[in-house]
Amino acid sequence: MKIEQTARVDYDEVDTNFRMKLPILFKRLQRAAVHHSEQVGLGSSNMVAAGAVWILNRMRMEIYRMPVYREAITIRTWHKGSAGFRAGRDFLMVCGDETVAAATSQWLYFDLNRKRIAKIPKHISEPYTVETEDILAADAIDFEVDQTFAPAQTTSVTTREGDYDPNGHVNNTVYLEYLDTLIKRSGVGDAEVGQVGIQYLKEIGRDIHTLQAGITTVGSTARFRFYDATAVYAAGVVTVGTTG
Repeated sequence: MKIEQTARVDYDEVDTNFRMKLPILFKRLQRAAVHHSEQVGLGSSNMVAAGAVWILNRMRMEIYRMPVYREAITIRTWHKGSAGFRAGRDFLMVCGDETVAAATSQWLYFDLNRKRIAKIPKHISEPYTVETEDILAADAIDFEVDQTFAPAQTTSVTTREGDYDPNGHVNNTVYLEYLDTLIKRSGVGDAEVGQVGIQYLKEIGRDIHTLQAGITTVGSTARFRFYDATAVYAAGVVTVGTTG
């Protein structure tokens, strides 16, 4: 089963060039995934009551162009099936007949009672049904992640109360706010993001008030990570180009 959401890009969702902000794009995809889960009776509150949550492990996105202010967007998403601890989900964002972004993602099933990743039960996977279409290459989710590189540039990030979601940790989309700030303040400036691959490694809990965002750029490709002295919370790759 594929689900679809439509909307227009609002004023608070655009940057100084009236293009959709990177974190907003991710938030729109997250909303579509949440809506899909709610449609099949597996919304976040239902999952928590049953003692489990979905954890986003990896996402790879291709951005062909950012939608602009007041432009109509349509987001489609579908479940790719599950195996063991992992489930897949793909996303497509279009403006009219034009594809503006596509993404693939990998999710883990977390048992709240046992406090560990667990095998996905049939009654959790089956309601979504399975779509076999790959929006990106089948191996796109297997991008390389370097957790230990020495950043050429860093910036400090302060968590805010509004960063936390109902699960009590910094929401996945907020990491893209950190990444957007890191890109802009590292000298890339107003460059357009073309690809993002991010792996979530450790949740940022309420006891974490400050962390570091680090980046190393080679040409149009950069490695990034969010970390402190005790852990790496997320890491990945991003490509940037010049503003058109």
